[in-house]
Amino acid sequence: MSTKRGLDTQTILNAAAELAEEKGLESVSLLQVANKLGIKSPSLYNHLNGIRELSTGLAKLALAKLEGTIRNAAVGRSKGDALTAIAMAYRKFAKENPELYKAILRFPDNADSGVREASYAVVRILYQVMEPYHYGKEDTLHFVRGFRSALHGFVSLEEAEFFQGSEANVDKSYERLVARFLSTLSVTEKF
Repeated sequence: MSTKRGLDTQTILNAAAELAEEKGLESVSLLQVANKLGIKSPSLYNHLNGIRELSTGLAKLALAKLEGTIRNAAVGRSKGDALTAIAMAYRKFAKENPELYKAILRFPDNADSGVREASYAVVRILYQVMEPYHYGKEDTLHFVRGFRSALHGFVSLEEAEFFQGSEANVDKSYERLVARFLSTLSVTEKF
C-alpha cells in the first residue's frame, strides 16, 4: 500500500532499521520512526498494526539481509570453503549490523509465517552446502544446529565485549573455532 508521500511498509521498516543502528534497538518506537520519516505517527497505522508488527517486520528484514549476505558468501564455493565463507560473512554481518542482528533474536515471532520462512531461508543455505557430505537428515540437522550455535555464541560474546583485553587475537580465535568445527566433517560415500 502506498500513499502520496511514497510511504509504504518497506520504507517504514528501512527507517526503523536505520534508527535501530543509530540509537539502539530499544529506541525504536512508532513515534521515533514517524519522526525520522517526517510524518505524524498515526500515519504509520495505515501500514502497520503497531509496535509488535514493526518488531516482527524488523526481524524479517534482518533475516532477509543475513540470508542475502551468507548466500553471496557461499556462491561459487563448496563444502568447507563455503562454510568458512558463510561463517566469516555471518560475523561480519553481526558486527556491521549489531542492532539488526539483535532484532533477529529478540523478536522471533515464530508464529509469523514470514519470520519462519525468512529463518528457514538462512538454514536452507547451510543444508545446500552440506549436501556434498552425504550426511543423513538427522546428522545434517545436528551439524547445522551446532554450527549456527558456535557462530552465534562467539558473535554474541564478542558483541558483549567478553573478549576485551585478551592477549589472543579475536579474529584468529574465530578462524580457529570455525576451522576446528569444520574439521569434524567428512565426506561419506553415498550408496
